[in-house]
Amino acid sequence: MKTKVTVHKPSDQILNNANAETSITDSKNRVIALRKPGVLAQYRLIEMLGESASNEVYMNMILPLLFVSAIDGEPVLIGKKSELEALIQRLDAEGISAVIAGVQEHFGALPDPKTDKI
Repeated sequence: MKTKVTVHKPSDQILNNANAETSITDSKNRVIALRKPGVLAQYRLIEMLGESASNEVYMNMILPLLFVSAIDGEPVLIGKKSELEALIQRLDAEGISAVIAGVQEHFGALPDPKTDKI
């Protein structure tokens, strides 16, 4: 007996929400694009950080940075810890504050690394 399988394409709204991007401007007038990362990004971050991932304070500081997709139109990719550290240094306190506020405003409360996923 054959089973009939129906495949539904995701709606445009679902695709748009998944790819939704918003921009914020920090106090240094840099335009920072934010996009909600997929769950795989969080798993990759944990693997990349190794032992540092068990530090709850550090993780709370790092998780909002996963939302950064570009700064002044230049794409941001985080694949190595050194790239993450370069992003931290590039954003500095002003950019990081703007990212945290932007994530909270446009994407809701920041996740708790002990219990939540992004």
